[in-house]
Amino acid sequence: MESPMTTSLQDEVALVTGAAGGIGRAICRSLLDAGVRVALVDIDKAALEDAAAELGSPDRVALFATDLTEDGQAGALPGLVAQRLGSLGIVVNNAGVRQIAPLLDLEPADWRRTLDVDLTAPFVLLRAALPAMVERGRGKIVNIASMAGHMAFQNRAAYCTAKAGLMMLTKTVAFEFGAKGIWCNAVAPGVVETPMTSAYFQDAAMAASIRANVPMERWAQPHEIAEPVTFLCGPGSDYVNGTTLFVDGGWTAGKGY
Repeated sequence: MESPMTTSLQDEVALVTGAAGGIGRAICRSLLDAGVRVALVDIDKAALEDAAAELGSPDRVALFATDLTEDGQAGALPGLVAQRLGSLGIVVNNAGVRQIAPLLDLEPADWRRTLDVDLTAPFVLLRAALPAMVERGRGKIVNIASMAGHMAFQNRAAYCTAKAGLMMLTKTVAFEFGAKGIWCNAVAPGVVETPMTSAYFQDAAMAASIRANVPMERWAQPHEIAEPVTFLCGPGSDYVNGTTLFVDGGWTAGKGY
């Protein structure tokens, strides 16, 4: 296996799901800046095209409008990306949905959809990507979990459960494939300012609550999640495997009174 001195991210190929969202775009930008060619994956074709226009570098990106809840589509992605971009060495499972509802109001269909997108789709995708990575002798998988997979939040039963499962999936992949040249780690963000969370910051009480719970007294910006992801994709993290990196400003470190 190559040493970190001879291995870099230059001309590596990454597949990033949820690429059209706030965190997804930031991850793609960070990887592009590191020299990676990036396959942008999202269910929303128009949003994908907008993200690609914003990112630039048209010769180093490819777009894949995909419904990750369709096993056939998700399972075919690694092969399609390798055909289009020549190889596939990095998978970032970033796509996610979240239902906010009391447990007794949470419909089984909504529960299943959350787990389908947030947990089952990453499993299907990495399962499809692993054989070629193993044959290649090197592959990096980064799953975007959440601090909500570590600590429970009200009205988010499905989301918390899915993210906890994703963190355990991360461990099991590392345990089974670490000796075969595969790294699988997770990043668990705290509250991040994106279009999906914009309502949080318009509510003064909610914003105050976030500041009160985070030792750094602020929430994150997308690039602050993206940079740790890029680190876990690169050679500098080659002795980090099967772990979850909490990028939450210290929220899960403890609780103040």
